[in-house]
This record gives sequence, C-alpha cells and structure tokens, in this order.
Amino acid sequence: MPADRTPRAARAPTRALAWRRGELVLPDPFVLESGAALRGARLAWQCVGPDAAPVVVVLGGISAHRACVAADGRGWWERQCGVGRALDPARYRLLGVDWLGGVDASSGPRGDRDFPPIATSDQARALLLLLNRLRLRRVHLLVGASYGGAVAQHLAALLGRRLRRLVLLSAAHRAGQFALGLRRIQCALLDLGGDGRTALAWARALALLSYRTPEGIERRFADGAGDVLAWFAHHGDAFAARFDAAAFRCLGASLDTHRIDPAAIRTPTTLLAVREDLLVPPSLLAEYAARAGGPCELIELSSPFGHDAFLKEDAAVAALLRAALEDRA
Repeated sequence: MPADRTPRAARAPTRALAWRRGELVLPDPFVLESGAALRGARLAWQCVGPDAAPVVVVLGGISAHRACVAADGRGWWERQCGVGRALDPARYRLLGVDWLGGVDASSGPRGDRDFPPIATSDQARALLLLLNRLRLRRVHLLVGASYGGAVAQHLAALLGRRLRRLVLLSAAHRAGQFALGLRRIQCALLDLGGDGRTALAWARALALLSYRTPEGIERRFADGAGDVLAWFAHHGDAFAARFDAAAFRCLGASLDTHRIDPAAIRTPTTLLAVREDLLVPPSLLAEYAARAGGPCELIELSSPFGHDAFLKEDAAVAALLRAALEDRA
C-alpha cells in the first residue's frame, strides 16, 4: 500500500469525525457455503461519518481491512477516503470490515490450516447481517476492489433494491485462468517452505509481480533507479510480518472459487477494467457487462500499474467514484 503523503494539518479534520468500531457476533453456528460451520464467529467493522449521512460500503483486496480511512492517516485507501476526497466521511458514512478468514480482528485461521473455507458469498452474508444490525436499510454506494469486488457482487445480489449503485474495480464474476494458475504456484511455494515466513514473503512477492506490468516495473527501475529484487523482498517481508500462510491460503482459495451470475445483479453498476491487468483482464469484465441483470457501464483505462491501478490512478478512480455518487439514475 502506498504511503499517504497528505500533510498532518490537512488530516486534522478527519480526527474530528464521528468514529464507530465494533465486532458483530455472527449466528452460532455460522453455516458456510461449503456446509462447514464457524463457531463463535465475529465480524469486525468500522464506520466513520455522520449518522444521518448516505452509507457507502468500501471493500478492498485480501490485505485490506476495516479502516479504509483512519484518524492517524494509515487507512488502506487514504487516497480516495478522507475529508475533501472522493469518498468524503464528512458527507458520507463509510463502512468497512475485516475479512473473515483473514488476520485482523474478524474470525480467522490464526495459523490453522484446517480453518473452514470462506466463500465470497459467506463474506457477503456476514456483511448483510452487519448492515441489518446497524439498521442501515439503504446503501447509497457499494464499492468493491479486487477481492472486495468479488464480495460486493454477492452483497449487491442480496441487497437488491436496498442498494442504489455498485462500483467494481478490477473484479469480475469468476476467477481468470492466469490468476488461478498464479495462486496455485503461490500455494506450492508455501508447501515447499512449510508455510514459513520466508515462503509467505516470496509468495506475496510473486503476487506483487502480477499486480504490476512489465512496462511499469521497467520504468520504475530503469537506469539503476533502485534494486527491483530488494523492492520485491521488502514488500514480501512487510506482508509476511502482518499475515500468516493459513489466512493467505484461505482468502486465495476464496478468490479461486468465486463465481456469480451477473444476471443476478440488477443494481446499476460501473465496472473499471484496466487493459494491462493480468489477473482480471478486460475480456472478463466485458463478459460481465454483457450478462449484467441491470444497467452496466464498462470503463477501460490504460495503466502501467496493472491490477494495482485502483490504488495508484488517483484522478481517474476519483472521477469514477464521484460520478457514481452523484448519478441520479
């Protein structure tokens, strides 16, 4: 995740906002799509913004968490979430969660490879329970990027008319073949390394390679401007310090098994496809748009950041989000 370079003085209004955090106790047992059950499961959440403001649900990749924006400026999507930004918590009520099966405050493997499989539809059902518990009847906008986009599709189908608009950033209705192959190789690395921290770091480094493009990496490190191998190692080590192999496997498998019929989603939808995205190619999103059950706009952009464009192409993504927020359709 890129560092937020907003001056501290500019972030001060964020700290004055209304912040709420909590953990929803899920039904016990919480029966999963696989037929397995979670016992004593909890879903951790954060909500920031005025109580009466329109609700925006913000969901990111497998390494994202409930804080899309944070009082200390360390939210995972500070480039788009914050006072004066596209998703402004002074105007909207931003809701995020920690993933089930992850490493944050929601229920997860905590190193246990026998933790039951979590489907994207399971995440969505838990989110629906959360919205109901918080008495959030209407959702003004649901934004899902990467893994969060897969979950958002199922949530949109569950919400139906309760959802005004859906935005999917580099997320399709099924896993692409390149992505399936890549994640299988990552699991093989974990197998060879006994699920150790070094194996996890290199599995994540391989993922990072797929998030970018050859042109983008060449541009960043051309003419001796830094050490590309050190860059990959740094990001891999940082990820391994926070994640564990069991959670990485769990959420990766969740992506692999993701599938939904776009016809089941009737909410007006905006899709963002990045031409250079290796994991979610534009052909998959074109397939989604052709089968969508409601109005669907497909926007394509070109970016040397590939799959990571939603984190890097600030102006283009902000314009797309603002248009979705303001659309009266």
